[in-house]
Amino acid sequence: MTATAPKKKGRALNSSYEAATVLKDYWEGATRHRAEGRPVAWVSGNVPIELFWALGIYPVYPENYSAVCASIQRAQEFCETAEEKGYSIDLCSYSRVNLGIVLGKGVDDPELPYGGIPRPDMLVTTRIPCLPQVKWWEVVREHFDIPMFVVDATMVELPIRESQRQHYLGQIRELIPFMEQKLGVRFHEDTFTETLKLSDQAAELWLDLLDLRTAVPSPVGSREMCGNVFPLVAMLGNPRTIEFFTHLRDEAKECVQEGKGAVENEQIRLGWDNIPMWYNLKFFSDVEEQNAIFTYETYLRYVWGGRMDLNDPWTAFADKHLDVWLNYSINQRVNTLLRDLVKFKLDGFVFHQNRSCKRFSMGQRDLAQAIQEKIGVPSLFIESDMADPRAYAEAPTRVKMETFLEMLEGNKR
Repeated sequence: MTATAPKKKGRALNSSYEAATVLKDYWEGATRHRAEGRPVAWVSGNVPIELFWALGIYPVYPENYSAVCASIQRAQEFCETAEEKGYSIDLCSYSRVNLGIVLGKGVDDPELPYGGIPRPDMLVTTRIPCLPQVKWWEVVREHFDIPMFVVDATMVELPIRESQRQHYLGQIRELIPFMEQKLGVRFHEDTFTETLKLSDQAAELWLDLLDLRTAVPSPVGSREMCGNVFPLVAMLGNPRTIEFFTHLRDEAKECVQEGKGAVENEQIRLGWDNIPMWYNLKFFSDVEEQNAIFTYETYLRYVWGGRMDLNDPWTAFADKHLDVWLNYSINQRVNTLLRDLVKFKLDGFVFHQNRSCKRFSMGQRDLAQAIQEKIGVPSLFIESDMADPRAYAEAPTRVKMETFLEMLEGNKR
């Protein structure tokens, strides 16, 4: 594919520069919360995050901390520490980064990003997104000698069945008194309802922003959006999230109205499956220099930030947390992808075969076959890892991507 002169480096949306401040404030807020003697819980992906904000428990998200370490090229050293402690290189790199910190110099090491990770008073995880998460949390539980709760859930194929919904809500009804007893907090329905309103407002803004990317040209690409998603992960129920997403949505809307795209001469539109390579988000920028843009990601659309019908808050709360990509059957993933590839006008799709997140990677070959046979969208497979850079091969990956773009350009002639 013929490359144009590299465009000026930076963000397509000026509001995206706020992301670094939001993230810094979140981690510093966690440390401050702990120092003030208030409870901190370490949580994993897809926990019912609104409960923690409503109860005054600060939800600390170590998987994000691992991604931060990867983005500043420090994940490998912590992975190697965990491996020296006997943990296999085949384990999730998020877990290896965290265990390398916990079992190495410790979470209070001042040389860590943001000055360290606040010690947890409790651990909460769920079986929805991750295979090794429970075992990872068990190691941390033994290290700190603290309570732990695992939220169970069934896989779903939409629409969600009432039995699946009630099973999940049964877990939440156990989690609330567990947190009250262990951490000395009290649940108030009114506070929880207000937190859900903030959460749903943030989700609405985020989905509006993602839908604006169906425009041709697209106002913002994957590198930027991967940097913007974090508040949707751990800050639902926090008003700062709404402020940030409002800025993003409004600026993207203005770009669409004015016909401005993140890529000046957009020719190829791409989709991405799985968690990005946090140590190499430049991969997405390099693609943009070839007049192509990633404008859709399953990770950003169906892992975080579902909407809720607050006329029936508990049903909506359960459905939101069950209705996520990692909890879908393969048939549900196929149907969802087929619909969205048409909606976003994608020319090709890239599957990240993530050696760490095997649950996300399962079924990708079936998905690729389905979109090729049913709507003629070709796919590329990239083998790598989300946090451990040792699994990434720069030269062959670049060649594969360039060849794929040349093929897609030929298809459009």
